[in-house]
Amino acid sequence: MAVFTFGNLARTEIIRYLLEHGPSARGDIVANVGASEASVAKHLVLLEDAGAVTADVEPGRRHGRAPRYSANPEGIKALMEAHLRYLTER
Repeated sequence: MAVFTFGNLARTEIIRYLLEHGPSARGDIVANVGASEASVAKHLVLLEDAGAVTADVEPGRRHGRAPRYSANPEGIKALMEAHLRYLTER
């Protein structure tokens, strides 16, 4: 999961944006990372599933609501450690 998560420039830019700017709506992320609305939406789902991003509204309760997304430093750290293990342990 770590290799897949960090192996995409758009996902990396989303994480960087959230780390720098704090909780943000999807539209703000789209406006600042150079990716389409559909692409950002897809990447946010993957990042949330991987634990790198959290949202202030649970996935099943988002109908009609606009969640704000935040970077999850602990989740990012765990993924980075897994990625390092993948690269160095054979």
